[in-house]
Amino acid sequence: MFTDLSFEERTSQIKLTQREKKIVEFIKQNGDSFLNDTITEFSERAGVSDATIVRFCKHLGYKGYQDFKVNCARQMISRDKQFNVNLEREDDVSQVCSKVFNSEMSVLSRTLLEIDIKVLEQIARRLKDAGKVVFFGTGGSLNVAKDALHKFMKIGLMVYVYEDVDLQHMAASLLREGDVAVLISHSGSNMNTLRSLELARGNGAFTVALTGLGKNPISKVADITVHIASEKTIYRSESVSTRIAQLAVLDSLVGITANMDYETSYEAAMSTRRATSPAKF
Repeated sequence: MFTDLSFEERTSQIKLTQREKKIVEFIKQNGDSFLNDTITEFSERAGVSDATIVRFCKHLGYKGYQDFKVNCARQMISRDKQFNVNLEREDDVSQVCSKVFNSEMSVLSRTLLEIDIKVLEQIARRLKDAGKVVFFGTGGSLNVAKDALHKFMKIGLMVYVYEDVDLQHMAASLLREGDVAVLISHSGSNMNTLRSLELARGNGAFTVALTGLGKNPISKVADITVHIASEKTIYRSESVSTRIAQLAVLDSLVGITANMDYETSYEAAMSTRRATSPAKF
C-alpha cells in the first residue's frame, strides 16, 4: 500500500491520531535531527511514549522505528552521504583510508572516555564467578558475541552463544542467580535482544548491556550498561567503527577477568591451545 511513498505522502493518506499528529508536527519543526535519536530520545523530545512511536511507524507501513529512520534518511540525507557521511565521492584511495581510520580511532577514544573502570571491574568479577555466561545479539552484534565466546573460552569461562532467536530466548529463560547474560545491541531497541534481557533478568541472572550512547530501552532494563560511541549517522549501528569499539571493550574484559585469576586462566589458555594445535600447520 505504502511502497515507495515518501513520509509526507504516507501521513497524508491515513487518518492520524492526536498523538501521531503530534509526532508529525515535531518532525516538521525539527527536520532530520531525529535521525540521530534512539527511540527513547525521540519519544522524550516529541513528548510521547516509546510504544506510541512504534505504533506510529507501523501505522505508516514501516516495520518499526529503525526501518522508519532508514527510509526517512534516504529522503533527507544526500545520496552521496548514504554509505558513509564522512566520505565524498571524489575522495581518492588515500583520503578514504585516512577518513575511515581517523573515524575508527575517534570512536575508540570516545568510548574509552565514557567507560567507568570500576564498572568494568564489577562486570569482570561477575564473569569470573559466573556459573554460566551467555552472550546475546543479532546481526552484526551476533558476530561480536561469537568473538567474545572464542576469547572467554580460551581463559576457561563456560560461555555460550546461540544464533537462533528462539534458542536465545530459551537459554535466557533457563539462566538463574549467579549466571550472567551479556546483551549486545548498539541501537538498544532490538526487540529480540530486549526479550532475552527481560527473561534473563526476571530469573535472577546478572545482566550486562553493551549499547550505544544515550537512552534506549535495553539500557533501562539491564543491571549495568557499558556505552559504545559511534559516528553520528543514521547507520551508526551498522558501523564497522562501532563493532571495533565493542570488540575493544570485550577484549578489555577478557584481560581484566584473566588477571583476576591468572594461573587458572593461563592453564586454560594452554589447554585450549593444545586442543586446537593439531589442526594447524
